[in-house]
Amino acid sequence: MEIHITHGQDIIKVLYDGFASCLIIRRPVAVNWPDFRGSVGEYYAVSELSEDEKIALADRLNRSLTEGTEAEIMMGIEDFLTLFENGTYQVNLGEIPFENSTFHTIISLPDENAGTRRFSGWFYPFKDFNYLYTLENKSINPERVQYYMELIKKGNRPKPIILNSLYNVDPQMCNAFVLDGHHKIEAYTRLKMDIPAVFITRNNESYSPASELMHEARKLLSDVEFEHLFQNNDNNLPHIDFVNDEILTNALDTMLRTSERIDVSIIEVLIRHHQSASPDERRWLTKRLEFLRENIHLSTLNGKKGLNLYSRQYIKDYKANVWFLKTLINTMELNAWINETILK
Repeated sequence: MEIHITHGQDIIKVLYDGFASCLIIRRPVAVNWPDFRGSVGEYYAVSELSEDEKIALADRLNRSLTEGTEAEIMMGIEDFLTLFENGTYQVNLGEIPFENSTFHTIISLPDENAGTRRFSGWFYPFKDFNYLYTLENKSINPERVQYYMELIKKGNRPKPIILNSLYNVDPQMCNAFVLDGHHKIEAYTRLKMDIPAVFITRNNESYSPASELMHEARKLLSDVEFEHLFQNNDNNLPHIDFVNDEILTNALDTMLRTSERIDVSIIEVLIRHHQSASPDERRWLTKRLEFLRENIHLSTLNGKKGLNLYSRQYIKDYKANVWFLKTLINTMELNAWINETILK
């Protein structure tokens, strides 16, 4: 069933910039992005909605998802879609195959371990279908799961709501989030059954602006997580208007001062600003290089091991420039690298 939303409330939407995805429900709720450092793994983070923030499904929709007919479900979903951004949505009833699907949730660590965890969640997409919970593991109520298990055993087929966002420019990219029905999914999973579900799919003609996604992701991710997303977003980073983006420039400054490794994506941003004819971009670059010279890893006297970054070298066999990792241990070496790599 195709539904056109023209007066949506813009409360629920998914951003995707070709690299990372971010689910918004009034505020950022979940972010997912690939490793891209020699691994097929993916990272994700979830910020569960508080009771005050949660969207209560209408009673009619709630009942129809548990025991209603297809027509009753579609009527309720049509009202639910007014919470979304404007666009065209496909709503279908289908099944999530138990054997070939994985559901990913955040497992909270004890407070004493919080400082040692680098990433909130990660997974390897070994199965064909991967779904991100928007509820943390600690919020799964065993009694509620048992309630749905008993309903299912009696023949009822309660249905969760899954949101997909498809991109015509990248048809293999599909971000799937569980909007509602986490306890239902847990019940089916424990019974080892395929999961009947309501699938809401938004077809997108283009990617979201990378700066918009990164602004939202910054609100949710830890410093380590955001730095990983930032430095690995290679294709998008060079196209961000940093001169007019104070938030992302401040984030970049922090990395230039404190990161032990500066990746190629950031180096190419610096090179682009040097090659620009704009005085504003040149001034922006000068300030960034000042922050880079203050990097805390440059001095080995404080126990640091040096600053890792990349130098470009032409390889005849490949007939192309190749980036090689190198370690600098003082400002003199850094200044030489800046002249050879950035200001060349």
